[in-house]
Amino acid sequence: MIRINLLPYREATRARRSQLFVLGLVGVLLLATLLYYGIYSIFAARVANEQEKVNYLQGVTKELDVKIASIADLRKKRDELLAREGIITRLQDQRDLVVRLFNTLAAITPKGVFLTHLQQTGSTITVNGYAQASDQVAAFMRHIEGSGVLTKPTLDIISKAQLAGDTVEQFTLQMQVVSPTAATDSTAKDAGAHP
Repeated sequence: MIRINLLPYREATRARRSQLFVLGLVGVLLLATLLYYGIYSIFAARVANEQEKVNYLQGVTKELDVKIASIADLRKKRDELLAREGIITRLQDQRDLVVRLFNTLAAITPKGVFLTHLQQTGSTITVNGYAQASDQVAAFMRHIEGSGVLTKPTLDIISKAQLAGDTVEQFTLQMQVVSPTAATDSTAKDAGAHP
């Protein structure tokens, strides 16, 4: 017996092709979705890794900022301590200045010179006195220059005066006090220059 297929085979073939097309399309979409998800996962992992690095660097930066602030604070304290040390050193150097000044004046004042008034303003000392002759005033000025404690003698006034019936020279002399640290520095330089 002969069998005749009365069903429309072209429509069945078309339906099969369309099913295969839809299956292929779904497969391609599924494959594209998996590919997109894979690429997204890779980039998301890289972004997360970079974000971890950024967070780590921000944490290290904050720690360094704290350390820098503490270093700045320590420098400020060091500068304050050095300033205090400088003040203490100056006070220590000037502690015996009056004694050294009077001892020096007593040692360098030549015979025949009498000091009547001494006034200090800062590092300038003004001395008033009498001398039997103007040579003695000149000798006094040379002694001042060589004393190491006093320097730069300047004769302001010298005039004739009567003292106990004698004619004497009345003078006013200004000089500078050498700070003890400057005197120590200059002696150290002189010692280094002359081995």
